[in-house]
Amino acid sequence: RFNIKSMVQQGCEILQASMLSLIEGKAFDNHALLNLASKLVDEYHARRFFLLAFHGMSIKTSPQVYHNLHAACHALAVGHAISLTRPRLQELVFSILAMDAGMFQIPLHVREKGSSLTDSERAAIKSHPILGNQLLLKVGKVKPALANIALQHQEAFDGTGYPQNLKGPQIDEFARIGQICDCYSAMVEARPHRPAMLPYEAMKSMLSSDASRFDPRLLRAFLGAMSIYPIGSIIQLSDKRIGLTLGCKTEKPLRPLVRLLRDETGLPYSTLHFVDLFQAADLYIMRAMEPRSSGIDLESEI
Repeated sequence: RFNIKSMVQQGCEILQASMLSLIEGKAFDNHALLNLASKLVDEYHARRFFLLAFHGMSIKTSPQVYHNLHAACHALAVGHAISLTRPRLQELVFSILAMDAGMFQIPLHVREKGSSLTDSERAAIKSHPILGNQLLLKVGKVKPALANIALQHQEAFDGTGYPQNLKGPQIDEFARIGQICDCYSAMVEARPHRPAMLPYEAMKSMLSSDASRFDPRLLRAFLGAMSIYPIGSIIQLSDKRIGLTLGCKTEKPLRPLVRLLRDETGLPYSTLHFVDLFQAADLYIMRAMEPRSSGIDLESEI
């Protein structure tokens, strides 16, 4: 866990330095971000439960930088699920890391405001895809196909997004992946105006009220990779035991693999215990739980 946490911290520092160079018009080191993307791809393939690292982790960086790295790692799950080649996975991660470049030109007091935005502030936020695309093309000298993800990642599959109101296949596939991962990652992160959502609640929202905004094929791939109780969820089983979800088989998103943390009396296990709900037909998940209410400190447990 320490190595993953250290790598995430270093990744955030690399991304922050790259974004600062970009908005200041200095030399933008594409290779630094490409190397970071390559390391993340390697880590995802080497460690089955890589995404657990983001649960309960304290990272010293700007919320925007952390969010972009978080979204890029979720994009890995989608890219892997749809069988992208390694070079394409690396390009996907690079494009998601850089897709919010324009947000760094928005004043901090606007993008981290804890109350309702004014019309002018909302317009500033909605300008970030165009700003980011221009920065990446003109200053960063990023390939147009990858810089295009910054322009399109706020488009919606049903045509209700911005800035161009593109619809369906008019939107680049990487941008469609970016939109899913941007949305999910944002919902499970705390914001100045709201607390973080439970991963289960975020996934449920994306599959119900927000579903029309996303490419249904890619949303199914995301669900299949993450489970309806996404990786890192604290859940209570029907026999009262409490556990941590570790992922699922694509065809059974309601039956994840669970690492057991507390027995039916609420006592912690002294050794590692797992239950695969795909195999344990007599068990089911009763509810998702807040880590605090369950008495579990994720950073010490994972």
